[in-house]
Amino acid sequence: MTGSNEWSYLSPILFFLLIFSVLISGVCSDVTGGIPGISYYGGEFSTDTIPRTLITGQEIQVMIEFRNSGMTAWEYDVEKFGVQYSGDNSLINVDPLISPLQKGSRVHSGQSYQFPFLITAYNPGHVDLQFAVVKILPSGKTTPVSDFTVIPVEISEGVVQTGDSGTIQVSGGDSHFPVALDGTHVGVTPLTIPGISVGYHTITVDGNEGVMEQKVQVLPNSIIEVTYSPERSFITIETKKSFLLDNPDPVLTLILSNFFIILGLVLTLTAIGVCAVVVMTGRLKRVKYVVSQIIPPSISKKGKRYVSIVKKRNMSKEEVKFDPIAGLFHQGEKKILKVKVFNKGLKEIIIDNLSIPPGEFRILIRELMDDDPGDNATEIDFTFTGDDGKEKNRVVHFQYRILSKVPDLSWIFDKFYQKNDKIIAVIKINNKNLFDLTADTTTIKAGEEEPVELEMEDPDNDASSIFRKISLSFKERSSLIIPVRIPYNKGIYLYFSRQFTESLEWFKQRIEDGDSDPVLQRYKNLVEKKLSDTNNGGTLKSSVSDNDSKTATIIKNQSPSIDVTGSNKSAIPTFSEFPDSLLSLYQPVSLVSTDRMGTIYHAIKSSDSESVALRILNPGNVPISSVELQIQAWRSLKHQNILQIKYWERDPVYFLEFDLPSGAIQKKRRVYTLADLKVPIPPSAALRIVRGLAHGIAYTHRQGVRHYLLEPSVILLDKGLNPKISGFDTSVLIQSRIPDKCWIAAPEQSDPDNYGNPGKKTDIYQVGAIFYYLITGLMPSVTNPLATLPSDHKAGYSKFDTLISNCMSPDKNQRYGEIDDLMQELDLLYAHFSQKQEKVSYRDA
Repeated sequence: MTGSNEWSYLSPILFFLLIFSVLISGVCSDVTGGIPGISYYGGEFSTDTIPRTLITGQEIQVMIEFRNSGMTAWEYDVEKFGVQYSGDNSLINVDPLISPLQKGSRVHSGQSYQFPFLITAYNPGHVDLQFAVVKILPSGKTTPVSDFTVIPVEISEGVVQTGDSGTIQVSGGDSHFPVALDGTHVGVTPLTIPGISVGYHTITVDGNEGVMEQKVQVLPNSIIEVTYSPERSFITIETKKSFLLDNPDPVLTLILSNFFIILGLVLTLTAIGVCAVVVMTGRLKRVKYVVSQIIPPSISKKGKRYVSIVKKRNMSKEEVKFDPIAGLFHQGEKKILKVKVFNKGLKEIIIDNLSIPPGEFRILIRELMDDDPGDNATEIDFTFTGDDGKEKNRVVHFQYRILSKVPDLSWIFDKFYQKNDKIIAVIKINNKNLFDLTADTTTIKAGEEEPVELEMEDPDNDASSIFRKISLSFKERSSLIIPVRIPYNKGIYLYFSRQFTESLEWFKQRIEDGDSDPVLQRYKNLVEKKLSDTNNGGTLKSSVSDNDSKTATIIKNQSPSIDVTGSNKSAIPTFSEFPDSLLSLYQPVSLVSTDRMGTIYHAIKSSDSESVALRILNPGNVPISSVELQIQAWRSLKHQNILQIKYWERDPVYFLEFDLPSGAIQKKRRVYTLADLKVPIPPSAALRIVRGLAHGIAYTHRQGVRHYLLEPSVILLDKGLNPKISGFDTSVLIQSRIPDKCWIAAPEQSDPDNYGNPGKKTDIYQVGAIFYYLITGLMPSVTNPLATLPSDHKAGYSKFDTLISNCMSPDKNQRYGEIDDLMQELDLLYAHFSQKQEKVSYRDA
């Protein structure tokens, strides 16, 4: 009886031990590569479109589908997944050997994904094709996460039929968006659509930031990749409504319009009357005399009776500055030219029904209808109302580049040099195709870059650059002619003729005449330096060949114009500060942001013409070892609200490469950072931004990282007002002292003896300060941050007082314990404002 009782007690224990051992064995087997049971990584074969019989010479596009049976998602970002082929290649060729997930895609547990391959049959016989899901390591090696699936194929002799279909792959990143092909719903992203007839088709993706339509051309056995990224996938921040333009009542609009017309006539007649009185009373001479006293004698002695008036008119030409932004486009896409219009006058101007106050600028756009590949230029006429109320015209010269679909290539001007009394321009062409091509007489291998030399003629006009056509041939007599812009001009010609003084005068004259091409200024500086060296006994340096005494180097690739859209800094870096040592790797396009440690540029990679954000570091007196330690910590952070480092290097200078944020649109201008926003902004927009900021900081705190220097200039904006935190390298400044001109410092940073050491609550303090700044347009008080709460600025903002008090209390113990507590408060407020869809009007700051 006792024995049976003991067994009755032991039976449940033995049963649970047995179950536990089975689970442990299953998990352990999966960690070491076994597939059964529950595993962290895993994959199961679902289906394929591979024919079991092929004909020699046949080339066919196939799909093989695997299901994610693991616990974690497959992706192609931090960890890279794909399907790998292995087998006998003597009879058949499978390309590629590894078919990766489309960049930006994610396949969650339980979902399936189709991987494309191109199969070519060579010789008759039997072959076993083996496929498996693999994890691609940084070294290029792979680790299987599924069993290999074996697919037998028989190859026989026969007549090959030409393929007449292709495949389209559609990606929506982490999200699953509805996809339509030519108006018919076909599934959700990520999606592979095989067997599509050759020709043009329209892919429509209904994303959470708008509907994207993209027209694609399907070729036989081709794979077309489409990624959801609508051109206008940003959110417009409304800060002020126009009562006249937004009013739906046509009668009221007509009354207001007539009122302003009558008011304009009254003011005009009044001005005419005043001028008549001045002339009749003889006071015009007095006005001329007073003005003439402030004109320099060198001008006033020219004997011109109205010299003061002439000088004023000449100055007025510079009151409105048009700065065109160079465009880079692809064939088949919508092309928008942009120009920055800067009001340098003392009064407001109107252009495109857009008001530009004194000292501010706006970005205007014009659609470009050209679709021919190559470099080109166009002129567009802009009409605006000046500060004198008169309508004026300005012709703006735009430059742009259109990259061809086929062949896929990029090009860049490299340098000039002299050979046999001829000026030679060197253009580097990067062939990104799988086939060779010929540029003029130069053969460029697949995937390689080669220089193409063009002999320059004597310039016959004063243009700052010329366009030369390069003939490309590829793929069995296919040909294409692309125009290439070369910064060649009379100043360069005079330079090579060793007429340095005349060359310098030519560049100076072009700049004085208003030519805004920034390359001219850099050439002018170079010629001045060369002229100085020559006067001091210097000579030209040989660069091409020591055997050719007539060969001499001159000018290397120069930078295009800079766009400082959204920048309101007092000291704006220019392209002259962009390191020359990086010009062979990146071409700067515009300025994105600047802070204490460096500058972020929008740049184009010379290798593949990809647009990136490039941060150039200027550590100053900070120990470089500390900076590198901070960069390594930054690089380890992987979160949607943190600007992710793609690549960094210390040679030739310290620089970091990121994906380029899209920015946001406010009052028809693009802004990239919170510092560029015109504040205040509506609470719904501010809450959206600060929620993302808090999520990013919560993640860094879980990783043991503190920022300590959160400020508007280091918070970048991406699609949907999604903030991207940067500036972690500036945090090294906190190790020694608070940096000069710190945007806002928590009490414990300024006075650690009385308030304790900085920590997680320091970041909470600065997040609250940024929110206060966004909704009020003002910085919190440094000495007493709680002296003025949001409700003191607007009665309806009392609901924000508690949040600000719990973030910015001088006593750390009175702040939120964790940033998660702040996030809960932000979520409640955001839900409240989103439900109300509140629209708040502000006066311009």
